[in-house]
Amino acid sequence: MTTIAWLGLLIIVAISAFFLGSLFTKKQFKHEELEQQAQQAEQNLEQYRQDVADHLANTKKLVGKMQDNYSQLLQHVEDTNQLLLEEKRSHSNEPFFSKETTEQLQASLRARPEKRRNSESTHHQQPVDYAEGESGLFNDDRAKSEQLKTS
Repeated sequence: MTTIAWLGLLIIVAISAFFLGSLFTKKQFKHEELEQQAQQAEQNLEQYRQDVADHLANTKKLVGKMQDNYSQLLQHVEDTNQLLLEEKRSHSNEPFFSKETTEQLQASLRARPEKRRNSESTHHQQPVDYAEGESGLFNDDRAKSEQLKTS
């Protein structure tokens, strides 16, 4: 019976070794899988950090360009303002019209016959009707209506 006992013991040890080996192998396989996942997560994190760093560098470059453009715009506005102020000062002594136009206007004013009225006489006189001929209530309609009544 010793052989049967040894053989039984050998079978029990083989079965237990098989289960322990499969259990150890599963743990080892899970451990390797977790290591791969950790490495992948670490790579993803490093890629994310690089993307953020690139984004921040690009943002810094764009903000620098925007500051340059803004300072150029301010300089342009100041230059334009100075130019306009200088033109205003230089043109303040010049007349609005050219010399020839001013002479023509003055000549036409001198040649124009202008009737000037005294301010005192205009307050006591009736307004003047500038329309030629009869107009409004004083047109020929009244005379025509009288002629129709007599006929």
